[in-house]
Formats: sequence, structure tokens, C-alpha cells
Amino acid sequence: MPHDVPHLRLYAPDSPDATAHDLASRELLRPAGERGGARDLEPYSRAWFEEIEQKRYTRAGEWLPRVLEFTRHRDETLLMLGPGLGMDAIQYGRHGTRVTIAVTSVDPVEAIRRNFSHRGTEPPIIPVSSRERLPFANGEFDLAYWNLMHDAPDDPGPTIGELHRVLKSGGKLFALAPARHDVDHWQRWLLPFRRLFTTQPHPFGATKRSARELRRACIGFERISILQRHLRRSELPPLWRALPPSLLERVAGRVLILRATKPIRVPANPARISAA
Repeated sequence: MPHDVPHLRLYAPDSPDATAHDLASRELLRPAGERGGARDLEPYSRAWFEEIEQKRYTRAGEWLPRVLEFTRHRDETLLMLGPGLGMDAIQYGRHGTRVTIAVTSVDPVEAIRRNFSHRGTEPPIIPVSSRERLPFANGEFDLAYWNLMHDAPDDPGPTIGELHRVLKSGGKLFALAPARHDVDHWQRWLLPFRRLFTTQPHPFGATKRSARELRRACIGFERISILQRHLRRSELPPLWRALPPSLLERVAGRVLILRATKPIRVPANPARISAA
């Protein structure tokens, strides 16, 4: 039995709490049908949220705080799309980043509010009808964050373009997306007969993407870097487990992390400004 999340209750698919289990699985970047342990935590209680938070940033998820730069943006403004249960928003807020969450009809708004309520705070939560037409001014935010892991359009370009619009010059974009060339891809290629004996559930709902596809969508950005992370030992064939996990996740991880910067605008005629 997997033990990556040993303290979260498993719910039957037709249970009233099945939605809570699915939300927890999404936040923990694991398949929704995977079993948890036996400890009984009330869904949406403070202990339930804290358990998810603790698990999200340990083991396979240890890369998240460093790569998403939770501690490096004090007094800056951040627009978040696809907030999940709001765990990453909480991390940014703890370190002084002023977070605004834009939610659509697919986001668990009440769960997000309850999570923040347990912490004694609540960031602005703004309903939007479309992520391709955001109700914010040009250059309003220092940072933008978009989670494409479970809900994303076939073409991410228009939303990335809209995030470019609302970012200030020099602003940074973070995005998470399912990796096309993940551990499942390499197992199909290197171990073609393994599929006859085992199946690996795809843990994310959105379309898998390649690093090249994400780069092509980042029109207008510069200093684009794409990392690949998140791989649990239980997902590997036995012979592969002897290899360093840090190496394997860089070539077979399940998550692509995009970081890109909006260029700083240079005045059309700097000499005229200097003369003035």
C-alpha cells in the first residue's frame, strides 16, 4: 500500500466526502484513486488542511518552495490562477507577498475560503468568467502564477498572453503543467511490455505538455526556463530505484515548471529624456 499520504481518509467514489478526497489528491499531486492511511480527519477541518499542507511540501514535493520562490517576493503583488486549495497562496502570503486569487467556476472557492479562514486571513478572491479576459489593469501585478495541472485549455497561449498584459515590466510568471515526457512516457518507450502487466494512473486531469510547447506559448517573455520535477519512488520500476531520485525527476518527473520574465520596457528615445 502506498504511504505518501498516510493520514488522509479514503472515501468511496459515491461518498459525500469524495470531492474532499479528490481535492486533497490534486493538491498532493497524486492519483485520486490511491489509498491513504487510517487516521480519520474531518474534511475541511483545520487539521485536514494542515495535513495536506505538510504533505505537499515534503518528499516528492520538496522542490516546490525553492522553485516557486515563496520567500523571495516580500511586498510584491501576485495574481494566482488555478489556486487548488490555496496552499501555495498561503506560502507566498506568509512571506509578505500580497496575493490576489482569480477563480472560475471550476475552482473550489468555499474550500479555499475555509482554508484561509482557519489561518485567520483571506486574500482577495475575484471571480472571473474567463482566464483569457482578466478584469485587471495593464501592469497591475509583479508576479503571476498559473496552475495548469488539472484544468487548462488546449491552447495555453491566450491565457499566458493575458498574464503578460497584467504583469509589470520585469514581472515574473510561474506556471505548473503536466509533463508529456514523464515516467510513464519513458516506461512505454524503454519497457514496452510492462503495460501488459501493470497500469499507472495518470494523476492529472489536464493535457500533458512538452517544454517546447510551453516555450512557444510564452510570446513576449524572456529568460524562459523550464524545469521538470516531482517523481515518487513507488512510480518507478524496481531496477530504476537504484538511480538517484534527483536525476530521475529531471528527465522523468511528472510536472513542468515554467519561469519567465516580462521584458523591461526601454524608452523609445532615452537621449531625449536625458536631455530633458
